Amino acid sequence: MRLLLSLLVLAALNLPAQDAPPALTEYLGRQIALTMHWKGAEWLMRRVREQEEGPSKMREQLQVKPGMVICDMGCGNGYHTLPLAEMVGDKGKILAVDVQPEMIEMLRQNIERKGLKNIEPINGLYHDPKLPPNTCDMILLVDVYHEFSHPVQMLASMRAALKSDGQLVLVEFRAEDDSVPIKPEHKMTKVQINKEMNANGFELKREYDGLPWQHLMFFGKTDQK
Repeated sequence: MRLLLSLLVLAALNLPAQDAPPALTEYLGRQIALTMHWKGAEWLMRRVREQEEGPSKMREQLQVKPGMVICDMGCGNGYHTLPLAEMVGDKGKILAVDVQPEMIEMLRQNIERKGLKNIEPINGLYHDPKLPPNTCDMILLVDVYHEFSHPVQMLASMRAALKSDGQLVLVEFRAEDDSVPIKPEHKMTKVQINKEMNANGFELKREYDGLPWQHLMFFGKTDQK
């Protein structure tokens, strides 16, 4: 089963086996969830999402400033990308990364419909987000990190893309709360999040516990030799 999943990921990347690291199905004791398929994109834009997740409150807590460069990692069809682009303004920029070309195409259509000029769609790879080094003030990951089949490679790439004072921001459904109606493999505990971030050169800087279903945790880079 593990070999089959690895081959499926490689096929999605359009890479021969020797050119990509093997996909993981487990990392540091946590089961890795499968990537949400692009055909479920409509669910991302559901009207009740504001009530269930409080995305407006989440974005408010990001403390976005005009002129910032922000990466929306796992952007999908642009649910967070579009409002973030308005928040950073004309002098700012949003790098919108997704591994599914279909999601990127839907995002492009939404960008054109909104008339936004400060968004750069990026069709990333499962092990490489294709971000330029030392460019991001913030990398936002909303309900996506738990799906990374190559967490070590992705965290290393994102760490390199962050400025020295940049923030890696994780939004993940709370695994500590059984009342959150999400499958277990799509939820994470704070303990697990910290364990994985600490193992890859990040440390917790602050957190916000006021969202209905999710953790909101802000990480900065630690010194690494």
